[in-house]
Amino acid sequence: MKPTVEIFDMTTEELIQTVEIPSAYMNQLAALMNWTKPEDFCFVYDLLPQQIKTIEEWTHTTIHGDNRIIQIVCLE
Repeated sequence: MKPTVEIFDMTTEELIQTVEIPSAYMNQLAALMNWTKPEDFCFVYDLLPQQIKTIEEWTHTTIHGDNRIIQIVCLE
């Protein structure tokens, strides 16, 4: 399972970027997202500004911006 941030253009809903979260952060990610059960990883979640900031620090990537939908998913 690979937690991945997907960034979409808010107007066109086109996928414009994906950012994979390193597996070393799985425990911190679960705490950040308040995931308590294994099935919590299976859904799509919109990210809050503080969650985005933390993930940017982990991945050394800028993902915030105007006119964006930013979600986290777990891919196989």
